[in-house]
Amino acid sequence: MLKRALMVVALFGLSSIAAAQNSRFTIFAGYAYGNTNYASDQRSSLHGYEGSLETFRLKPWLTVLFDGSAQYGWNQFPISCVTVPVCTPAIPDVRVKQYTYLAGPQISRFRGNFRLFVHGLAGATRVNVATTGFFDSDTKWTAGGGGGADYKWGGPFGWRVQADYLRLNVFQTHQNMIRASTGLVISF
Repeated sequence: MLKRALMVVALFGLSSIAAAQNSRFTIFAGYAYGNTNYASDQRSSLHGYEGSLETFRLKPWLTVLFDGSAQYGWNQFPISCVTVPVCTPAIPDVRVKQYTYLAGPQISRFRGNFRLFVHGLAGATRVNVATTGFFDSDTKWTAGGGGGADYKWGGPFGWRVQADYLRLNVFQTHQNMIRASTGLVISF
């Protein structure tokens, strides 16, 4: 809780400094929900956070987006009897920690108090899975895209809703992930 409070205070402080410099940045921070699977047929609900920085305005409607997210949850994961000394025939639930770092172009258009946007993203994902007596991790490429809308409240503040499709390639299989997020936007 303290970490989140410090993040909000830092964002407010940065917005006042950047407003004085008349910069062209958009910062997003909020809740993120992910739905994917890792080497099993059962899909998992992952909860966490997402943050992004939109900068390098190439055209009035084209910017570069840097995005990072972390989601946590549980998933079934097949464990080999070779890696675990005590092996059960069932596939156990494992604790999943997923970290995604992406970048790519974003196109946006304003409609009154709304800013609609779409983006293409590429980067890497790191996934850690762990249960009693077992740990595994993998880092591989990720690509995807999505879009959403920002609603401007007033001044530099707004609220964002967005959804992304991400194609992961961890643990030597492909995963199709849906990520939805919402949170505070500060534009300056």
